[in-house]
Amino acid sequence: MNACGFYGKGDIITGHNSESAVRAALIANGVIAAMKLVAAVLSGSASMMAEFKHSLGDWANGFFLLIGVKQAKRPGNERYQFGHGKRVFFWGFIASLGMLFIGGALSIYGGIVKIIHPEPLERLSVSLVVIGLSILFECYSCFMAIKAILAETEEQTQGLRMLARVIPSLKKATPSTRFIFLEDTAALLGLFIAGTAILLAHYTGDIVFDGAASILIGMLLFFIGIGTARENAAAILGESADPGLINDIGNLVMSIPGVVDVHNVRSMCVGPNSYLLEMVVEAYEQTMLNECDSIGSSVNKAIKDKYREIAYTHIAVISDDKKRQWRRE
Repeated sequence: MNACGFYGKGDIITGHNSESAVRAALIANGVIAAMKLVAAVLSGSASMMAEFKHSLGDWANGFFLLIGVKQAKRPGNERYQFGHGKRVFFWGFIASLGMLFIGGALSIYGGIVKIIHPEPLERLSVSLVVIGLSILFECYSCFMAIKAILAETEEQTQGLRMLARVIPSLKKATPSTRFIFLEDTAALLGLFIAGTAILLAHYTGDIVFDGAASILIGMLLFFIGIGTARENAAAILGESADPGLINDIGNLVMSIPGVVDVHNVRSMCVGPNSYLLEMVVEAYEQTMLNECDSIGSSVNKAIKDKYREIAYTHIAVISDDKKRQWRRE
């Protein structure tokens, strides 16, 4: 029996839920940024100015993410034969840099300046009202992101149980919704830090609290920005699928009638939770060429039916070489 190949093509997972979450965050962050700017100017608070920069960065990042989500929906063509799914990662990487430099670095710088050149805080009530309203808007944006993540990962959960399921589901969510969730979580934490610092600075008269809060907010954004930038860069470079997923697929293929062995399994990311899978399958020596094609078709169908993450497949069917390579884990 000569080797034969079977190619399978599916759809890149882009996610309508992801677009809805990004739009909600875009609106919320635009309103929040405007409120924080007014409060920062009126109060002279460095932590509030850091929060404005944070929200301004989030607002700009929303545009980048929305561009990525829309471009990823474009169908493949002769130039981009595996589609445009990786555009989500590119624009997600740009958004991560925005969080790093607009949100993180500038907030740290502003906090240091505030500590070196302290100025008294004014209009405490304005700052606290803006923080309270901002928390409400951020909660709305975060709730939309949580709903999108659970919908993308097919988690059927409601109420407070959504909070318990969102963290385990993060890894399987699309980059855009994951970024929005982390961004909103950081924003909520930053608002609590800013509110606490403003109250401490007001009642103790020590402006250092306000400057230190700005630095803490900046460091929080900096580390989240680094993490998301690394994740998006790995996806752009074509990282492989999770080893556990590959092992499950291999075990499934080994259970298909006519398959003797599986080896040379390779995968590459081609979009959000979407992979190209290449696999060599061995069949018995006496298998006819038409049977070989049937085995390849069965393997492809079994993979596509069970694993929606696999967008493209290349299954090569060859003769049994009498050397067992696949080991169940």
